[in-house]
Amino acid sequence: MRAGKTFFIVGLLLILGCEATGQDAPGMLPKVLQHSDPVYPPLARMTRVQGDVRVKVTTNGESVVGAEAESGHPLLRTAAEDNVKTWKFAAHTPGIFYVTYRYKVSDGGVDVEFLSPPDVVKITAQSQPMSIYYADLGLGTWKARLTSAHGKSLQTISLSYTGQDGDSLDGRIVTPTGDGEEIDFGHRDGDFLAFSIIFEQPDGKRVKTFLVGKMMGNKIVGTFVDAGGIRGDWSAIRTTDRPNS
Repeated sequence: MRAGKTFFIVGLLLILGCEATGQDAPGMLPKVLQHSDPVYPPLARMTRVQGDVRVKVTTNGESVVGAEAESGHPLLRTAAEDNVKTWKFAAHTPGIFYVTYRYKVSDGGVDVEFLSPPDVVKITAQSQPMSIYYADLGLGTWKARLTSAHGKSLQTISLSYTGQDGDSLDGRIVTPTGDGEEIDFGHRDGDFLAFSIIFEQPDGKRVKTFLVGKMMGNKIVGTFVDAGGIRGDWSAIRTTDRPNS
């Protein structure tokens, strides 16, 4: 009697277990009639993130009512969920289905294979170059004196530097209207500076001038040569810690 009762309980548990498994088991993906084109997230492309994203899809017999990425890189999950929510299906029994988004970075162009195999969406894209922007760091505003055969010229120059190694020199002539000439081909190597800029000479002529100099605390000393071949000396005294805007 006890053995029969035990057999009955085990059998009942097996039946209930099978029913539960049947309810939770995903079905075959219905035919997709409409969908938006899947995209490769730009940041993921830029950082060469790739791999599979497995998405649990819940439908109402025609459209997606729920999409949850259960695995995959965080940079890829949202794109997969957003895309599957655009799907429209042929009429079917509402249920739960699974689809895999397979992201891959390559050296070629963008390519998409939709549901090939039947439950896999393949998105292949070329990695995007990473652009890094470096903030300008101010070297201050300087009162510069240039002396040559043309005579003496006074200029006010703002200087700053940028770049991965801080070797790119920027700056401009400071004017009341803020539209002064800008430095061209500026380079900084530690305390050494080199740049070209268009200066107005004492006679009023505007001449492109190439300057080199060395910073020594709040002073710069150096030499220059202009487009006419005239050489001279220049020096500058720092007047503020930050360049004027």
